[in-house]
Amino acid sequence: MSNMNSRMNKIARAYLTKKFGAHCRWCQALESERKLEVDHIDNKNSNNNPSNWQYLCYSCNYIKNPRLEEREPLDVCVSVSGPFDIPSEIKINRTKEPLFRKYAEEEVKANVQVQEQELINSGAEKLEFSPVTANRYLKKMYSSAGKLQRIKTKEEYYIIMKR
Repeated sequence: MSNMNSRMNKIARAYLTKKFGAHCRWCQALESERKLEVDHIDNKNSNNNPSNWQYLCYSCNYIKNPRLEEREPLDVCVSVSGPFDIPSEIKINRTKEPLFRKYAEEEVKANVQVQEQELINSGAEKLEFSPVTANRYLKKMYSSAGKLQRIKTKEEYYIIMKR
């Protein structure tokens, strides 16, 4: 972790987010998935040249820069939460989101328009995750950068392909 003051930290975060996106450069975790730290690539906290900055999540930053030799690495779990073979939320999202995206696009292409709530519920049921998760994935798909468009009729919302 850097010893940057808050002003420099804001500058570094804005630069890194604009240039590379808000994700860990090592494990690719998104800022919404893990807390990101501004890391100095050369480990010299006084070197605040933007080319010396990168985002690392807390775990990857710890692996790169362990603080205390006697401390256990973060990936050695001593909690009672369960073994590592249980998929993490991040791994589940990385597996399920592409499947939902494919399903949603195929449904909209096949039917021209699909009722939003039906697409959410059927996708969640078919791919075995919650409708809340399906709704989150669908919102990204009809964002300004997505391939889908959300339209409103008198009473319901429908999803169509962008023209």
